[in-house]
Amino acid sequence: MARLDINPPIDFFRLFARRGLTATTLVFATYNPSGYSYYHWVTQQVGGPTTFQFFVGVGLFTCLVAFGRMAFLSIGYFGVTALSLLVIMSLIAGVGLGFFAFDDVHITTYFVLFWISMVIGVGTSWSFVQKRISGERDVLRTPP
Repeated sequence: MARLDINPPIDFFRLFARRGLTATTLVFATYNPSGYSYYHWVTQQVGGPTTFQFFVGVGLFTCLVAFGRMAFLSIGYFGVTALSLLVIMSLIAGVGLGFFAFDDVHITTYFVLFWISMVIGVGTSWSFVQKRISGERDVLRTPP
């Protein structure tokens, strides 16, 4: 008989890499300053958005809401606040150390998009890490 109190081993690197890559793909597919994103695809259309573009937009929106909701349920208000402060502090530290300037909009935009995708990636992976550490069966919080 299988024991329910034993969690199978988790390869944390592979877990974070997969979920982080999926979140990065979703965020950068929605918008990025290079010009190859859903936003640019729809706004540069002359006759307005087509049915296929609308369908892709609904799919992107659904995936973003689902991933955002999973991340929020996993890390909660405190985690969202802590990760947001980490993003803001790293942005200010990068400017202070001279890695980039606020004048360079493309690099700042890439930096913010990368951190948004990492927050979503860590948020979706955190429940598995917490489950492994604590031994709980379900660690997601109830929605507000």
